[in-house]
Amino acid sequence: TPISLYVKSPFIMVVNPSLPAKTLSEFVEFAKNATPPLNYASIGAGSVQHMSMEFAKQRLGFDATHVPYRSTPESVTDLMGGHVAASFLEAGLSMPLIKEGKLRALAVSSAQRLPLLPDVPPFAEAAGAADYEGVSWHMLLVPSKTPRPIIDRLHAEMVRIMQAPEMRSAIAALGLIPIDSPSVEDMRGYIQSERLKWGSVVKQLGLEGSQ
Repeated sequence: TPISLYVKSPFIMVVNPSLPAKTLSEFVEFAKNATPPLNYASIGAGSVQHMSMEFAKQRLGFDATHVPYRSTPESVTDLMGGHVAASFLEAGLSMPLIKEGKLRALAVSSAQRLPLLPDVPPFAEAAGAADYEGVSWHMLLVPSKTPRPIIDRLHAEMVRIMQAPEMRSAIAALGLIPIDSPSVEDMRGYIQSERLKWGSVVKQLGLEGSQ
């Protein structure tokens, strides 16, 4: 049983600075006309980064070839070296590289802007795809047989904790997004909607049963 959806961990869509695209719309247009298709990096088939790019391809109608890597550092090295064109990276990892000009940020995968990157639009806003959100999320759960009064108390305590300005500031400083937790019932609905959304992508990619 969920008691708190308290943090979302967004990804930043980044490209090699040598790419002519300065915005997401320019990237999509460039990708549509690229021959051979552009390639993009992820940390493996079925990862959130992989799914997020495939979801973007479906929603925006461009093509790009998936190049899976064993680790994020390997993919970032090749991204900076121009061997792959784009990737979705965790905010904490990519922020220093963006500030140093080694990578260019085009959009964030969350529904809202990141405080650390206020000038980089959410993917949904930049692409006009209101339903787009590709994030990792952090949720506290308890065994399903936990008595409801305990569930309600824990939920209330997490709401109180997450409303503290110092907590929200500390989370935002890590490149994460603090969340005002929905109700227990709404969290169940959120879990189901995420299963449906990503399950559809998994089926379309033929990744059912894979790790």
